[in-house]
Amino acid sequence: MSRKELKTIFYKALNKVKAKSIINDNIYLEKSILNIVDEKIDLDKIANLYIFALGKAAFSMARECENILGSKIKGGLVISHSKGDLKYLKHFTSTHPKVSKKSIEAGNLLLKKVKKLKKEDRFIFLLSGGASAMVEKPIKGLSLADFKKISSSLLTSGIDIKALNTVRKSISRIKGGKLANKIKAKGTVLVLSDVIGDDLNTIGSAPMYNSKQNFKHHIIGNNKIALKEAKNFLENKQKNKLEKVKILTTTLNKTSQEASLYIIKKIQEYDKKYGTFCLLLGGETTTIVNENSGFGGRNQELALRLLIEYKLKKLNKNISILCAGSDGIDGHSKANGAFLDSDIYEKIKKENLDENLYLQNSDSNTFFKKLAYDFSIGITGTNVMDFIIVLKQK
Repeated sequence: MSRKELKTIFYKALNKVKAKSIINDNIYLEKSILNIVDEKIDLDKIANLYIFALGKAAFSMARECENILGSKIKGGLVISHSKGDLKYLKHFTSTHPKVSKKSIEAGNLLLKKVKKLKKEDRFIFLLSGGASAMVEKPIKGLSLADFKKISSSLLTSGIDIKALNTVRKSISRIKGGKLANKIKAKGTVLVLSDVIGDDLNTIGSAPMYNSKQNFKHHIIGNNKIALKEAKNFLENKQKNKLEKVKILTTTLNKTSQEASLYIIKKIQEYDKKYGTFCLLLGGETTTIVNENSGFGGRNQELALRLLIEYKLKKLNKNISILCAGSDGIDGHSKANGAFLDSDIYEKIKKENLDENLYLQNSDSNTFFKKLAYDFSIGITGTNVMDFIIVLKQK
């Protein structure tokens, strides 16, 4: 199996959208001039510089900003699900993927901080996926218990992220640009996109995006940037040259069943034409979780559905697949994805496992873990949806 090659491709894509790359590519200091993408700010002409960061990549993005700006940072707030301390910024560890008491505490702290900003101040706001659950303040009259029930129902409903965040915004006092309305200072929002099409109305439930008072938003990292890096790497690689490297899509937005059929069709199409190839796909599938579910997530379920759909024909022995999330977490499991290859069918037979039963129980992680086909790397500090890599070698 080509796990080593699949991992190499995965990490090439992942590292391009990690904090070190996206922050250093877009923020730099020239004496007193702060360059942020296409903006130039003279720090000598502002009162104070603040940094706010929300989401799965918040801690790592803020840490890179500290490395660049150091003591020029007056203060701010970082809210993430990571653990650790920062030198110039307060870091609050919240929860994900469910809203909790910690989320409410984070929301109250954030509102308190931003309301203190003055017109002569300037801020950088770092936004990434996961902010929707980590930071919250429900609308008046809605209890935390009721809010959690609504959020839990949404997470297991199978609806896409756009619809999910639309509902979230309607019951929040932070989302949907409501946070922006509380700020007097000027600022810039740098966004790591985790949604299809990079919709600014959807990413992190858009706390700073409001038509009445918009702050300039810049997408500095997304699925497309990541997969382009992987493609360039494969095309420039000297060893094991591939006949074809193709990014099929960076906006995969189907149910796991629909996606599996689409991917199989494409594999069969390219398998007939090329002796070796690599197909790259990005996006986010949806899945409905069984009420008595086990462990797993959309990536492992996609891999399981690919396995089941392929069973009658079996995978070409030279083809291997990796379905994995860029954030390092796949649903309710410690894995972020799973591998597939032709050898897995014999292993299933040997272990006497019923793949359909695991699918019905939304227990894909247990299935792949028993076979040692799970892919577990821990929290990555970034989030640009998912990567699907299909590799055919000689």
